[in-house]
Amino acid sequence: RNPFRATLRTLTDSRFDVTEEHHIPVGVQRVSFPSLYDALARTLPDNQAALLLYLLLHGNPLFLEYVLARTDLETLIIPILYSLYWATRLKSNQIYMLLVILLILTQDSSFNTHVHAIIIPYIPWYKERVLHNVSLGSVMVIVLIRMVRFNLSRLRDVYLHTNCLAALANMAPSFRDLDDYAAQRLMELFSMLAKKYLVLRGVRIPGSPPLSPSSTADMTTIIWNDTEKEMTTELATYQDFLRIVLDIINACLTHALPKNPNIVYAILRERRLFEPFRTHPRFWDLIDNLDKIMNHFGGCLTA
Repeated sequence: RNPFRATLRTLTDSRFDVTEEHHIPVGVQRVSFPSLYDALARTLPDNQAALLLYLLLHGNPLFLEYVLARTDLETLIIPILYSLYWATRLKSNQIYMLLVILLILTQDSSFNTHVHAIIIPYIPWYKERVLHNVSLGSVMVIVLIRMVRFNLSRLRDVYLHTNCLAALANMAPSFRDLDDYAAQRLMELFSMLAKKYLVLRGVRIPGSPPLSPSSTADMTTIIWNDTEKEMTTELATYQDFLRIVLDIINACLTHALPKNPNIVYAILRERRLFEPFRTHPRFWDLIDNLDKIMNHFGGCLTA
């Protein structure tokens, strides 16, 4: 048994007075949760601070409850997102730790709602686009999608992609007023996955010329570029990722469609990307729901 971890699990907030009727149990340590939170926020993304935060969130439900109740979550989340933005500077275990921290936090629905109410005036370290007055939730979506897109070209670490997509899936039902750039990046992620999957299946991408004179447009023709076992594994991986991204889009539109017009506009602009998957056994149900939404709003725009 690790005594350090055992001590962290027993930490309680020293702000609450202990009366004679409520004595501190033997072995329980008291510390100021606000001071601890502020110290972690100041020192992140330091590796030791990240490790301590992970151990506390994972092992101490009282501290997790305290963090989720904070109104200034950006002081903790922005340093984590900054580190993930510069993930090439980190080791794999450091990236995993930061992603698991986000995964733990996004399991709470109140957290997912709260981050969309926190407006960040400016994100100076994001270089691809100027981000002004964007919600913390939108910044989280943008950075997590950026990580997935950056690593998908290599597909060396499925665990990393799975954690990123799992955090997004946790957040999806609580998306509120998602920034147009975040919605665009979500559709670009789907496009990237869909095109890769279609190429692996030997299916022509909508709007593009045939892959080769022998290529067909149906979903049954498979071009094996490697051994059957390796190709099956790669196809299954991309298929799972596609399903998760479609689940994310559907969850957002099912639970908060009126509050996410940018998602609706994004899928209307890229509706041709969904065409090859309408009869796919793994995707048809989700595509059918999207079709209903696209037909409704598409009709409104052309009326």
